[in-house]
Amino acid sequence: MKITLFFSLLLLTFTAQANGQRWQDEAATGALLLADDHGQIHPATLLDTDAHITVSGPVAEVTLTQRFHNSSQQFREGRYLFPLPENAAVDGMVLTIGDRRIVGRIDEKAEAEKTYRQARASGKKASLISQQRPNLFTTAVANIAPGETVQVELHYQQTLNVDGHRFQLRLPLTLTPRLTPPTEAPHTLDSLLRNTVAAPGGTADAGTASIHIDLDAGARLATLGSPSHAIRYQRHGRRYTITPKAGAIAMDRDLLLNWELEDTGEPLVASFHENIDGEHYALLMVVPPEAGQSTTLPRETLFIIDSSGSMGGAPMRQAKASLQLALQRLKPGDRFNITDFDSQHTLLFETPATVNDNSRQQAQQFVAGLQASGGTHMLPALSATLSQPASDGYLRQVIFITDGAVGNEHGIFQALHQQLGEARLFTVGIGSAPNSHFMTRAAQFGRGSFTYINDQNQVQQGMDTLFRRLESPLMRNLQVQLPNGIVTERWPQKLPDLYAGEPLLVAMKLSAPTEHITVSGYNTRHWQQSVTLPTDSNHPGTASLWARRKIADLMDRITLGAAETDIAPLVTDVALRHQLVSRYTSFIAVEESVSRPAHEPLLHDTVRNQAPHGTQRAAAWPSTATPAPLLWRLAGVLLIVCLLLWLHQRRAKHGTA
Repeated sequence: MKITLFFSLLLLTFTAQANGQRWQDEAATGALLLADDHGQIHPATLLDTDAHITVSGPVAEVTLTQRFHNSSQQFREGRYLFPLPENAAVDGMVLTIGDRRIVGRIDEKAEAEKTYRQARASGKKASLISQQRPNLFTTAVANIAPGETVQVELHYQQTLNVDGHRFQLRLPLTLTPRLTPPTEAPHTLDSLLRNTVAAPGGTADAGTASIHIDLDAGARLATLGSPSHAIRYQRHGRRYTITPKAGAIAMDRDLLLNWELEDTGEPLVASFHENIDGEHYALLMVVPPEAGQSTTLPRETLFIIDSSGSMGGAPMRQAKASLQLALQRLKPGDRFNITDFDSQHTLLFETPATVNDNSRQQAQQFVAGLQASGGTHMLPALSATLSQPASDGYLRQVIFITDGAVGNEHGIFQALHQQLGEARLFTVGIGSAPNSHFMTRAAQFGRGSFTYINDQNQVQQGMDTLFRRLESPLMRNLQVQLPNGIVTERWPQKLPDLYAGEPLLVAMKLSAPTEHITVSGYNTRHWQQSVTLPTDSNHPGTASLWARRKIADLMDRITLGAAETDIAPLVTDVALRHQLVSRYTSFIAVEESVSRPAHEPLLHDTVRNQAPHGTQRAAAWPSTATPAPLLWRLAGVLLIVCLLLWLHQRRAKHGTA
């Protein structure tokens, strides 16, 4: 009995730890968290969300406004969770409570948090915005009075996804919870994010979003549409005004807007310039010409497919359809293998197999039988895949199909750096709200590219795009040449090889203005393009985008082995100078007057986010999280067994007496 009791208590201990790690940190719809000092939850109301987006060429300027209402009779402190694109440069914040407007300022994170705690304790209205991941931010709002409406307005810049003449704008509106494996240290946001996402098919408190887009693509459009929502638009010459046809839309999937420029035969070039206090910043985008297909080495393609619980429903169907299509594209004589993973991982073949009718049929049957369940234990599956012996004379390419629902991105990036070798990694993002930060950075670390498939109807186009890249020659040896005497601090410092249709995007800080820049490279022949920089015009936000790219590259050095103590001061200096939120800097806003009397208590609340559209109720929640409910049940059963054994022993003892 003592042994059984010991295991019961041990399970209870693990359960407490599991509950502390249950939800990982990618909030997307936005949540205002309010809970009292005893942990009791009192829901607030999300009234609405507004997004005003202005697109100029490959750059979007976004003002995101979300309004909440405190309908209770007590003062509240709110914690507001929201996602942004992984490359967003957050450079402005305004908090409006009632008729008071508080403009945020950037400070070092520790100082900003100290200022916020002091304001909260003294009864002043205050707000704190911090970055937890490159695509996840939190806002704390202190001392919201009964009946008040709170408005949080954020301003950011971002570059768009570009593939040849095709552009895509993505506005995150919902989330997929992430798993941090039990072996990893829990993130500080775990307890904050717990239960902030409604189960698929369950009730969510998040409201609707009103979206207005002003689009100036810089050229005439061949196509314009959205794979995620029905839209309406008005054309004004070269400009377009775009809104969802339904008006306010449910926040259960990311909004995507796609357009394609007319192909005039001319190279696709865009450039921006900004002068701030005598410092010159430039953003340059050039899409090199495609050289067509070339004869290459035979390929060894290693597929990794995520069948964890978060992939349940439409995402799993999309992932299986994508992999089935990819199997059809394999050529006889090439080699391949498939790794399926959830809480465990399985390799189809012990070592990569030669493509023939028999192996292809085995693979198709294997994929057809996959079902979504379990947790997203990605790192062991990735390591097992990359540990397979390489085939001499074959070009190894890894295709990773997942929603990216992981919280231990740093460890996965390190594994890629250490194990990938000469192979290249291509990520395929699946579902209504994949973890795009993970997918994009994994592809960059893997010297590959990221393809996003959000709907069953997009599978064919998405996989065609991916295989066009795999089968086309790379644009190598890229260089950006400036006139003599001009010095530049350029990000990225090392220009990547480019796949077919990929743009070269470079952010520069110039020692002096220049109108002429030359870009060159080589695929099957030498290529060169002259670019004119519009130094006579100012494009606000260019400097912020340069700073954001510099910060991203500096943070990558930590993954590659640099000490964080060396990198943190460099990131902090850039973020403070350019007024950007980063891992080490935060926005802080404090109202000078006292709002909450000292005798009034301060309570807290939560708004549940909507589950991603298409996810399956039974499979997706909480199977991506740690198995706390199961542990509680097991502990309960063992405790009942203990009680029954104890009663049996008592009766036996009394019977003997």
